[in-house]
Amino acid sequence: MKTASATKTPRSFLAHTAALLAVLILSCAPSAHADTYSISIDTSTLPSGDQFEYFLDLQFNPGQLPGTQLAYADASVPTCCINYGFSLTGDVSDGFGGGPTDISFDNQTPYNDAFGSIYLPSAGVPITFTVGLSGPAVDSPNGTSLSGSTFAISLFDDNMAPILTANPDGFLGLLNLNTNGTVTTQTFLDATGGPSAITITDLTPPPAVPEPNTLVLLATGLTGTLSLVRRRVRS
Repeated sequence: MKTASATKTPRSFLAHTAALLAVLILSCAPSAHADTYSISIDTSTLPSGDQFEYFLDLQFNPGQLPGTQLAYADASVPTCCINYGFSLTGDVSDGFGGGPTDISFDNQTPYNDAFGSIYLPSAGVPITFTVGLSGPAVDSPNGTSLSGSTFAISLFDDNMAPILTANPDGFLGLLNLNTNGTVTTQTFLDATGGPSAITITDLTPPPAVPEPNTLVLLATGLTGTLSLVRRRVRS
């Protein structure tokens, strides 16, 4: 006859099972990260020198509100080319990285814009900077968003006319954050119909995967746990 004590689950067994479950959950849980992109604008066709003024325009806007999941965009603009600070509109701030040309956006107002005067220090030097996209819409898409968000890059001359692009909206390039958390990029032909003046390069590292040794240990532990369960069921 089985006694009541024979059917009790040992504390060590419970602790062992809980630890394995914790490892499994942590190994599968998404981690916060930023999708990072390098931006380079070819200025070889533009006059250089501080007597020539241009305007760099950066926007990070939702497709529809309400209905767009929260996301952030951080742009690190080079200090070499700034005439003076950026004019900020919407949910935009500067200095997030400790410098006056680091600009941070979020997508919870309809229009979020940073517009700044720049110059080209010497002929042919490209305008280069990085853009990072992060937040819940990147890390853990909720599956219910009605639209994504777009980070847009434009360049204007001193008459406020868009340059280096044939795009009717004046955009050089776009980073489109989709509702499933992926990002698609778009570049547009230059004003003469030639190759795009902007290059967008994805610098995001591939997602981390558990090391083989970790998977082996996890599988071994789960196998041991199942064996304990079988033995206790048979006893």
